[in-house]
Amino acid sequence: MNIAAHGLWGAALTPKKQSKELKWSTFWSIFPDLPFLTAFVPYSIWNSLFVFSDWSDLPKIIFYIYGISHSLIIWGIVAIVLLLSKKWHWPIIFWLFHILVDILGHISFQTPFLFPISEMSLRGIFSWDNYAISTLSYLIPLIIIVSKFSLKPKND
Repeated sequence: MNIAAHGLWGAALTPKKQSKELKWSTFWSIFPDLPFLTAFVPYSIWNSLFVFSDWSDLPKIIFYIYGISHSLIIWGIVAIVLLLSKKWHWPIIFWLFHILVDILGHISFQTPFLFPISEMSLRGIFSWDNYAISTLSYLIPLIIIVSKFSLKPKND
């Protein structure tokens, strides 16, 4: 799933009563991709790799950054620290949701979800490259957002 669709899902799954947390839900939904993109985009521009066919063209540091931000281990450590310090903020759960969605939806670029303990990854059960799945990853959250936040007419 791309970063925009992750953000839409964060917004769509935020409870309406918690709409003041919408920006944080959206932020934590896209957060895991931000460190990766901050490294990937400049590297791609610098090396004119706007289109490339093989992920192995990228330097290892980019995969290391991706591994850190998409790790269940790292997420768990952060969550425990926040809970113990009584600074838990529920929208951070969308970081976990992002990782789980990427585990299931990455076939060619798999998510090393146990990083840094292991580089183990699972082949996803579907691919975001599939047009129907990709379209639904935008359409479903958009429908939820519109129906959740649309104004309802008042009964006179």
